[in-house]
Amino acid sequence: MQNKEQSHRRDRFIQAIAIFKLLKTILFLLAALGAFGLMQQSVADRAREWGSDLAFTTGQQLVRKIIMMLTGLSRSKIGALGIGAVFYAALFATEGIGLWREKRWAEYLTVAATGSLIPFEIWEIFHRPSPIKFATFIGNVAVVIYLIYRLRRPDSETKAKRQPNAAPEAAQPEPEQSIAG
Repeated sequence: MQNKEQSHRRDRFIQAIAIFKLLKTILFLLAALGAFGLMQQSVADRAREWGSDLAFTTGQQLVRKIIMMLTGLSRSKIGALGIGAVFYAALFATEGIGLWREKRWAEYLTVAATGSLIPFEIWEIFHRPSPIKFATFIGNVAVVIYLIYRLRRPDSETKAKRQPNAAPEAAQPEPEQSIAG
């Protein structure tokens, strides 16, 4: 007798994508909380002080510049950044949960959402190349290609792979025709 784990084989690559999406959810929620926190003047002042102190003690001018740029934005722009971060967190959470549960709609959503950003990633790579941008681009292309491959398989093949013990659907016999006259 097979146990439950053996009867339902999970796609490890889909699980990895789901975990990555859920980690991105956490990062975007933290970014949103940070943006909403910066809308309070006392938090913005403390962030400026912290950034200046950190940059002075470690020689990291980049940290200071980022914090100064963020705290120098208007409250409405910081609020818009926070709302955008919440939107992306919700999108990534939806993708991650759907992919973890191996829902076909989540595969379509992930292809659409991830694929729609690839042209912007290409533009970024050509205008401001960096190893991180290139690695992100390669990873996103791999995710989209893999999900398209999965989506192009017939749905019955996908279900059979998910449930190897399930018997294929039996063909329905055609009704007999009466020859009584």
